[in-house]
Amino acid sequence: MTETTSSGSQFDQLAFLYERSFDVWPYRRDVEQHSVLTALGDVTGLAALDLGCGSGAYTRLLAERGARPVVGMDGAAGMIDYARRREAEEPSGATFVLQDAVEPVNGGFDLVLAVHLLPYAETFEAFAAMCATARSALSGPGKRFVTVTINPGFAREPGYYTRYGFDLIAPSAELHDGDPIQLHSEFLGGTIDVTPHYWSRATQEHALLRAGFRQVTWWDPVCDPAADTVHFREYLRRPPTLVVTATA
Repeated sequence: MTETTSSGSQFDQLAFLYERSFDVWPYRRDVEQHSVLTALGDVTGLAALDLGCGSGAYTRLLAERGARPVVGMDGAAGMIDYARRREAEEPSGATFVLQDAVEPVNGGFDLVLAVHLLPYAETFEAFAAMCATARSALSGPGKRFVTVTINPGFAREPGYYTRYGFDLIAPSAELHDGDPIQLHSEFLGGTIDVTPHYWSRATQEHALLRAGFRQVTWWDPVCDPAADTVHFREYLRRPPTLVVTATA
């Protein structure tokens, strides 16, 4: 969930709440996670890197679904410490590395996953560096980068997403690349207040293609058919996030 040293401090104290949000807010499990798993497909035997892994929830999920080896990487020491403790308590086979997402990674991975990473780039240079890191981590042509990013067309109305456990607060109705957005959530007696940034679809595609990816595909989130699809109707009508697949 974290990205660079400059923004990493946002997340050092949030690992527990981030992890528990999957249990408290159904959208994380029934829409976000379901969408990610749908985009990933079968990961059995794939070498996988979870870039900006946060508390390690998705890292461990990749390992549990058969990816090997699986590495989680994050620039926030608090997140990595928490992820390592959770792995020690319930081993999945994943390992965790403290490293910023703007630092290159030697290739060798079949798959790179980044959930809620790119929006925390504060400048285009940082955004492009994250994309370049993802590309450098992949072992060669045809390998994939799967990421969850803020939907440039997310609902601007105050309180639109509060029924789902959070809110995205834009400084104005018209946003420009790099503009800050406030993400606010309260649960379990704690508060999550972090500041992602707006990046247009064209800018995101430009950064990915400049990093060396050949094809970029955008996916609308999908709801687990076993979940309360009626509850998520407005969420899916104007989703706050989209899934992006970039192929090397």
